[in-house]
Amino acid sequence: MDEEEEIEYQPVSVKEILMNMKNYSWLMVNLAYSSIIYNDETLASEVLELEKVVDKLDILLNMQAALATRSANDAEKMVSIFRLATATNKISDAAADIAYIVFSKIKIPRDVILSLFETEETITRLIIDKKFNGFELGDLLSRSKYTLDVIAIRRGKQIFLEPTEKFQVREGDALLLRGNVEAIKDFLKQMGIEYEVPVKGASDKYYEILNDLIQLRNTSLVMVDIAYIAMLTKSEELAERINEFENYVDVMLEEFSKKIIASKNLSLDEKYGAMRLAIASEEIADAALLMVQPLLAGLEPHPIIMDVVEETFERISVVEMDEEDDGKTLSELGYSEKGIVVLAVRRNEEWFVMPPYSSFVVRNGDILIVKYTSESESYVDELEKEEDREEIIEDIQEEEWEED
Repeated sequence: MDEEEEIEYQPVSVKEILMNMKNYSWLMVNLAYSSIIYNDETLASEVLELEKVVDKLDILLNMQAALATRSANDAEKMVSIFRLATATNKISDAAADIAYIVFSKIKIPRDVILSLFETEETITRLIIDKKFNGFELGDLLSRSKYTLDVIAIRRGKQIFLEPTEKFQVREGDALLLRGNVEAIKDFLKQMGIEYEVPVKGASDKYYEILNDLIQLRNTSLVMVDIAYIAMLTKSEELAERINEFENYVDVMLEEFSKKIIASKNLSLDEKYGAMRLAIASEEIADAALLMVQPLLAGLEPHPIIMDVVEETFERISVVEMDEEDDGKTLSELGYSEKGIVVLAVRRNEEWFVMPPYSSFVVRNGDILIVKYTSESESYVDELEKEEDREEIIEDIQEEEWEED
């Protein structure tokens, strides 16, 4: 943080601070990976500026939470808030570490970077053509049947984070889009652009490190999602899964480090860049464990956390399956087209974490834990009204907490 910047107490609610911290850290992770994909120092600079904001918010939260603690019961519930804030700050630090790779002038090969996004969800960049100058963002997005999230728009040196549908684009604007591969391909087709297909497998030189990098990145990000689910549902079982995952990531990082050191195919700079990516992923995994440590200690999450999870840019909620859904696979439900990712399924008292997307068969009464952005909110409302979602979550919380 800049030495000359002084931080004074501000009367801002703990909920608002937590929501901002979660939003910024989520944006930072997306922008950081985008910055190394496109070797974009402007995006990387934005990540570093946001890191300062998150640091300041973390201090403000500590001030506000301290004032709000009036009893032993308050103190117990505040533990979950302090840990969530610390974990969120840790994620923002990891994102900054990723962004620093751009400034180090270490060129991680493009086939390696693109392959990191050879998953169900990907990020791409679109430059606005002059024929779309002045169009509202919502009008452009409505050209596709799929739902996409516009993470940010860069206009010269300006960056607009999470722009609204009313945002008017200009020729030369760079849109950063996030969604599944089919959604990205369809939207670009509607815009008259051919999708740049990620390289299917890196060269032999990088193959030995590629799979490990992908696994480290994906596992750490999934852990954060599951950690939020654990807090939302008060599930100690899911918290214990995070603990197991964190140990697994530690082992992966150790084996990856040995492989990198022993590699005869990579230059020193390439080894350094790959290690920074791997270590940043491990830091995100550590943050996920920090989130759920209060649960593992038998401390109930603060009610504010439920609002934070459901009201930020990237949200987590629930959808209950009915008779019409019974027997369908997750793929057949068609949620992916609407920008909705199924993170877990709760069937009776059993959890299925990150079920196989295309083949998992749902049953009447299953509770799907879903992740989505604000663009998909109306569709989620069609699937399950807000008041019903709240009731489902409360039922799960009661069952999980009673089991503990």
